[in-house]
Amino acid sequence: MAAAIEFRNIDKSFGAVAALSDVTFSIAAGEAHAIVGENGAGKSTLLKSLDGVLRPDRGELCIDGAPVALGGTRDALARGIGLVHQEMLAFPNLSVAANIFAGRELTGRFGLLREREMRERARALLARLHLPVAPDAPVAELPVAYRQLLQVARALAFECHTLALDEPTTSLTAAETEHLFQILAGLTQSGVTLIYVSHRLPEVFRVCDRITALRDGRFVATFRRDEVGPDDVVQAMVGRSIPARTDAPRRRAAGPPLLSVDRLTRPPCFEDVSLSVAPGEIVALFGLVGSGRSELVETLVGLAPPSRGTITVSGQAYTFRSARDAARAGVVLVPEERQRQGLFFNLSVRHNLVLPSAEARGAVIVRRSETELAGRLLRDWRIKAPSAAVAPDSLSGGNQQKVVLAKWLALQPRVLLLDEPTKGVDVGAKYEIHEIVRELAARGAACLIVSSDLPEVLAVADRIVVMRQGRVRGEIMAAGADEERVMRMAATAPGEAA
Repeated sequence: MAAAIEFRNIDKSFGAVAALSDVTFSIAAGEAHAIVGENGAGKSTLLKSLDGVLRPDRGELCIDGAPVALGGTRDALARGIGLVHQEMLAFPNLSVAANIFAGRELTGRFGLLREREMRERARALLARLHLPVAPDAPVAELPVAYRQLLQVARALAFECHTLALDEPTTSLTAAETEHLFQILAGLTQSGVTLIYVSHRLPEVFRVCDRITALRDGRFVATFRRDEVGPDDVVQAMVGRSIPARTDAPRRRAAGPPLLSVDRLTRPPCFEDVSLSVAPGEIVALFGLVGSGRSELVETLVGLAPPSRGTITVSGQAYTFRSARDAARAGVVLVPEERQRQGLFFNLSVRHNLVLPSAEARGAVIVRRSETELAGRLLRDWRIKAPSAAVAPDSLSGGNQQKVVLAKWLALQPRVLLLDEPTKGVDVGAKYEIHEIVRELAARGAACLIVSSDLPEVLAVADRIVVMRQGRVRGEIMAAGADEERVMRMAATAPGEAA
């Protein structure tokens, strides 16, 4: 089968850091091809070179057998290449149709917009993707999943014959992910070439025909899906075997709770929520979209006030008015959305790492101690960055997540709240994060984790608190629990048939 895309001896460096080194492989026309690797392996850099955002320092990108030098995203679109980004790119104040055609609007005489034609073409694209959305609907009002699929519609509007997707399911529910997979299957059947980047290996094995593994910016191997298993791919990605997931010793609450929540209410997000976490205990908070999990942990650190109820830490009742208040009491939150809530992109990595420590102590850290702290956190967390002076947007998504985790854990909190802490990170980093949470619990911290990943919940937690429609539906001891039992509790009301 002819190659739609070829990477020939691609090199790309940022300062002293080599993001890609002599990468060579090809993607056949009409196939679904996965690119996998740990955070910092070079996946995003490779996609950006395909999208025209970055130019390789050396090597060639070939499209349909011919070497090309892309001048930018518009040039890539003109050559039939579309990229669906992990962090959703959209103009929330514009309509669906305007977003689909942004940058390449249809115009007539004197440059006037052919708005009616754009609406009709948008309507046809939305129907093709089975999206029940009007072309005139404001994007700000769309659910996250629809905004993600809007990027697919934009690529199809420009008649892209190669579609690259970077972690497309990280913000989608199981039903929305299934919808996306059906769409992708239809696209490959129509001859579109898919490039699929994901840390979720079950998705990779379901969607893709071949799998290319990168490690430390270098090509490792390309596998046929039917010739390997997930363990083979993981070993190629990380260069080592990841220990098998085993049941860690489960802790039962002993003594008074470190964190206690009593009848906490914040309409319309949640009502009468009561739970506790003991020192050394890991409690998972599980629920479907709309259950109120994220809103609850945000309230616990003062990002929004409750209308009633109490929050008690080490036996003392608190009313947190800000995340700073909570941090000074030893309660910190690692938020779900690192782009919007976790990082300051106008500051350096060094400043991002040390700001919580300075704020918690009510003082400005002097330059020397600031540099020492940032350097230690970069080393301890194995954060791949050209230097501590660069901005966070120069790091891969996984390394950005490590910065968010590292800066809060530097405070040595008594109560650690984590909202989807392994969202968008590779299998090796996920294992490391799980081990860090277990280590913190072993030191006596109380850990409350919000996660949509049921295998993660069952592997890490001692107890599982299940929420449904803003209320606690029940609790389950993780030891001996299974995914079906947890999901049944999250999806059905008391007395309903599963």
